[in-house]
Amino acid sequence: MLSQQLLIPLRTPYADTIVLTSPWATSWQRLYRQVFWLSDGQRDVRKIARLLHKSEAEIERVIHELTVSGYTSMQIEEKVLVMDAPLLKQSFEIIKPQQEAFADSFYQRLFTYYPETQKLFAHTDMKRQKSSLMATLATIVACVERGDNLMPTLQKLGERHQRYGVMPDHYPLVGGVLLETFKEYIGPSFSIAMQDAWSRAFEIISSQMIAAAQS
Repeated sequence: MLSQQLLIPLRTPYADTIVLTSPWATSWQRLYRQVFWLSDGQRDVRKIARLLHKSEAEIERVIHELTVSGYTSMQIEEKVLVMDAPLLKQSFEIIKPQQEAFADSFYQRLFTYYPETQKLFAHTDMKRQKSSLMATLATIVACVERGDNLMPTLQKLGERHQRYGVMPDHYPLVGGVLLETFKEYIGPSFSIAMQDAWSRAFEIISSQMIAAAQS
């Protein structure tokens, strides 16, 4: 978990457009609604926990779920992590017609840069693995766009990758390769904003997968 004292949530502009229509948001328990409305960029986890008479760990868990789903951003020291639904969707839509080639390039680049990762796939059907990669990206983009609760999906992914032998140090390698592959297939249209959107999204996603693997 991230440091509770430094974690400051802020409602995202996108949340205003989905909070009344998303199936998950409309079924929120009281605590989720309270945390959402208290996420004004001024209160950290400790202040929100004190106001709601809840433990800091419970408030942090809710904030992580809201952030993964695009409802809040998290400021940690000078860094702001946020799931930018419009930019994630826009960039993913560009590569969708080339999904198979994109996946081929991703794994070719991964194995070329980091040959040691090949052993993680020694007994893997790579055709199925490539399809799984693109399906996972599609699921993440769709869930963030709808404001669905992504946490159960990420927890399962983290547990599964842990069984495959994936270590925390592998995640930054994968994130860098993913960004380079997006750049390859989107080209000059892959803006700095798009790059930042995927970089921040991957940091949020990987942190939750790692936490699930270590729990």
